[in-house]
Amino acid sequence: MSKKFVITIARQYGSGGLVIGKKLSEDFGIAFYDKALIEIAAKKSGLMQDFIEKSDEKTSLWFLGGISDFLANGLGADYSPSIKDSIFKIQSDIIRALARKDSAVFVGRCADYVLRDCPNKISIFISANVKDRVKNISAQLGVGEDKALKEIEKIDKQRNKYYEYYTNMERGNAAYYDLCVNSSVLGISKTAELIKKFIQQVIGNGRGVRS
Repeated sequence: MSKKFVITIARQYGSGGLVIGKKLSEDFGIAFYDKALIEIAAKKSGLMQDFIEKSDEKTSLWFLGGISDFLANGLGADYSPSIKDSIFKIQSDIIRALARKDSAVFVGRCADYVLRDCPNKISIFISANVKDRVKNISAQLGVGEDKALKEIEKIDKQRNKYYEYYTNMERGNAAYYDLCVNSSVLGISKTAELIKKFIQQVIGNGRGVRS
């Protein structure tokens, strides 16, 4: 496609959203941004990459785990919630700059909200049945199903709070996305194909998409 467009993917942990995002970037021949945004943000801000990774898609550590968890993570006693906001702003500025430059796929980081005024933006939310998510995370992390379920619940909670904190919206609410799909129905590979066809149809119609 010669027309510039942007795909944003929000996802439940273990739903295959990352794999689907990579597949879409490969099929369309466009850039893919997920963890790469952390490295770019670290270079731009001068903050340590490890520091930014520990705050990635989480709200304030004070809110999530309290002072003991905060100190245990080794982030330093001088940490301020305003740093979290600064990191979010830096990442948001980077996302907007990249979206202005070329077509791309952005996974997470509130990209659907950050790019809410971006023309030709297609926002996707990917969910999956808990059983499939547990199976995926269990295999990915090499842990038992009970531990995988606990990790899923923890990560989803962190991502939900992060999204709600910075957007004032409910993550996963169908009203905020152009397409919501359960990857358990067709499987990850065929879900990627379905989304690809949806995007081709939207862009082919020549209309701008704005959630």
